[in-house]
Amino acid sequence: MNNDKKINYLFNKVSTLKGVGEKLTKYLKNKKIENINDLLWNLPYSYTDRSEISELDKLEIGKISTVSVVVKKYNFPRRGNLPNKVICENEKGKIDIIFFNGREGYIKKILPINKRVIISGKINFFRERYQITNPEYVTNIENADYVQKSIPKYALTEGLTEKSYRKIIEQVIENLPDIEEWYEDSFLKKMNFLDWRTSLLKMHSEKKKEDIN
Repeated sequence: MNNDKKINYLFNKVSTLKGVGEKLTKYLKNKKIENINDLLWNLPYSYTDRSEISELDKLEIGKISTVSVVVKKYNFPRRGNLPNKVICENEKGKIDIIFFNGREGYIKKILPINKRVIISGKINFFRERYQITNPEYVTNIENADYVQKSIPKYALTEGLTEKSYRKIIEQVIENLPDIEEWYEDSFLKKMNFLDWRTSLLKMHSEKKKEDIN
């Protein structure tokens, strides 16, 4: 791919990205994000540390935590607007995973009975039990590395979640072209500057202590 084509990629519409349909395109437009280049300059403002597995007997209310548990029981109420509940446990205790408006089939798919899973979200406490309501991440042990890390936080808008936005921006970062640098190597070295591509990769890095200035 020549340099012009690489640059053209940056100005493709976000709708050309995998998983970005009409609805997501509209939500992104509300953030003034219409092209792939706009995504790159919507920089993270902070990071959420989901890297450590928290013990169920040492959870802190209001804190985002990641737990490793086994799914034990479903509770799908048939009345009114009651939420669905999944009871999980490990050797340190039990925790309820609560879903508002969650479909029964979807919940059973991501939280199969007697399977160990990784769940990450904000810790609440209700009726003498810890719970996570509408967890941001639920995955199996094999995909634990995707959740257990410091994850960049972006300023989002209605309709965009951390999880959905992360899928979009990671797709862009993975395909970020290595375009021809417009500065001479000697100038970059003299000023102690990184090249364009490396700079952007670092700015969207998961390393929360990285100095992006």
